[in-house]
Amino acid sequence: MERIVVGFDGSPGSARALAWASDEARLHSAELRPWTILPERLPAKARDEKTADALRRAVDDLTGGRAELRIGQGGPAAELTAACTPGDLLVVGTRGHTRLAALLLGSVSRACLYQAPCPVTVVPDVPRLSEFYGRVVVAVDGSEHARHALRVAAEEAALREAELHAVYAVHWDPVGVELIKPDMDDLTAWGERTLASELAETGVQATPLVVQGHPSEVLTRLGAEADLLVLGSRGRNRLAGLLMGSTAEYCAQHAPCPVMVTRPR
Repeated sequence: MERIVVGFDGSPGSARALAWASDEARLHSAELRPWTILPERLPAKARDEKTADALRRAVDDLTGGRAELRIGQGGPAAELTAACTPGDLLVVGTRGHTRLAALLLGSVSRACLYQAPCPVTVVPDVPRLSEFYGRVVVAVDGSEHARHALRVAAEEAALREAELHAVYAVHWDPVGVELIKPDMDDLTAWGERTLASELAETGVQATPLVVQGHPSEVLTRLGAEADLLVLGSRGRNRLAGLLMGSTAEYCAQHAPCPVMVTRPR
């Protein structure tokens, strides 16, 4: 990880995102780059140097003077993703609001998830981020994207000296044309084989968990006692069709812990 780019607009949500990004930069010995994106159409007062100075002071306070705030202008999602390269990590909050602009609204976070050329971490605006559970959770589904996420999660867990839990969610969506419908025991056995195969292929040491339920609900629930939830940007479940994509977006919006959505370079 070369740099960590983080959106900051002075709101409490963006302050939590910046604090998390600052800690992540320390873990990876990476450069921290906070960005404030101002809309192109702003009252003259909003563009004055006092506003910029206030934001710079806030960044200094939150990072201990480790990072210099960069200020751009335009569409928040477009500008933030343009500031990233494939070797970076982009960090955003779930929402935000200031007198300047709604920088980190849900729509911006969602756009970053789909448009960024690098992994994206969405940090929720919840007080529990100060708690440490010593656990990283990663979704496994047998796809290449999930396999890459498994490797990334292993690195994140090692840096945190945390346990890694590899999760396979057992779920069946009937489409009405099945000749044979597998029972839950068959699905669970499939999940156990998939987890064993993925861990063996990647060489990752993790606690395998096969959990019954829809992936979105299972992962969000497990995120309540995790320091980080890691998912691939998209993937597939051989039994239940698409797993990632919509699941990653749901978790980014609803999980009570930071959610990292990876993508292979």
